[in-house]
Amino acid sequence: MKHALKLPEIENPRVWRLLLLLEEGGLRVVAVSTVDDSSVIVCGVPFDPSAGDMPAALEEAVYAAPFLLSDFEKVDVLVSTSEYIVAPASLTAEALEAAAAYSAIVGEGESAHTDVVDGTGAVVLWSLRDDVARFLARTFRNPALHCSVSPLVRYFSRKTQLGNTGKIYAHITAEPPVVDIVAFGHDGALRLAVTKPVTAAADSAYWILACAREAGLDPASDEILLCGDNAARHELMPLLRRYAGYVMPVIFPSAAFRSGRDALNAPFPLILIPLCE
Repeated sequence: MKHALKLPEIENPRVWRLLLLLEEGGLRVVAVSTVDDSSVIVCGVPFDPSAGDMPAALEEAVYAAPFLLSDFEKVDVLVSTSEYIVAPASLTAEALEAAAAYSAIVGEGESAHTDVVDGTGAVVLWSLRDDVARFLARTFRNPALHCSVSPLVRYFSRKTQLGNTGKIYAHITAEPPVVDIVAFGHDGALRLAVTKPVTAAADSAYWILACAREAGLDPASDEILLCGDNAARHELMPLLRRYAGYVMPVIFPSAAFRSGRDALNAPFPLILIPLCE
């Protein structure tokens, strides 16, 4: 096992909340005080490429960062994945199981997980390896597991209740290079949510415009709002403006600034979790 990483120390973890984003190459970490404003820790714990598959790499990374094993008030884990579908919340458990099987999002040694997205009438149905889920459950105290797209859908659905135009939101991640796309109709109803791998700004532009059409939106008159990696967003925005009438950045939530300006450096879906409760 590699040497322990030098990470910040906190005096009383029971008044702190731990938010983790599990990616293919490592963990993104946000810790937020629940009692002191301007108290946020943002850092990353990369996986050792020689550690083996995901469970082994995850275990080594966690135990190399003892900070993560503190007795936090609450632990949330977002799993970065494109293996999900959005389904009506009214479906029975049996119907959701059938939908997961039909869409082939659950492979061998994996199980389906369900995130209810309040206010949308939808659930996000996603998959996670059983060995990874077991490690998270025995390592952290009652961790809440979520698909990485779920906080985006939940937060944007609330923002979409304002106004009467269709809206398509795109969250861009540089590493790994993917774009999460969430679209809402003129009535504020959720139309789609997908995650696509990209290699360039042109790929993101293609998927955003294609999803707008699929959702029944008109790029000439409906809104496209971008968030995520700054460099990728600034490259994408002028490209989209050639084909769409309204392309703007998502306004960073002011409530997140209470934890400190370092929140700007955190993965956007992580900082949304406390805001959507």
